[in-house]
Amino acid sequence: MSGETEVKIRQDLYAEIVLLEESYRRIYSCLLSSEYDASAVAFALKTFKDSLNRASTYVLTLYTLRGKRVNISWDHLFTHLDYALAAINGSPPSIKQKDNVQTILAMSKAEFEQVLTYFLTLKESIK
Repeated sequence: MSGETEVKIRQDLYAEIVLLEESYRRIYSCLLSSEYDASAVAFALKTFKDSLNRASTYVLTLYTLRGKRVNISWDHLFTHLDYALAAINGSPPSIKQKDNVQTILAMSKAEFEQVLTYFLTLKESIK
């Protein structure tokens, strides 16, 4: 049973990592475009945040199944995602709103890259 469970978790984790990659690309492509679509950015941010939550849970579960401990904390990134979502939802679409969201996401660029590097490495190992 444990082997089947691990295979299922690996498959689910792989799918979440793909979703993280897609959401990350969508976030930055929306913000870089001249046509700022606040709802598209908000959707991508929410998708990334939810997927990161699920992916982290799968990683913790895999480590637990193997009897290992791991400490995964993306709290700072989650805070920035919440700030960006609040900036999008808190005002009508405007240049100032786009600037605020871009600033928040620029502040968290290193964390985004750290998360993606971690999960892309993990993705290769669970193929």
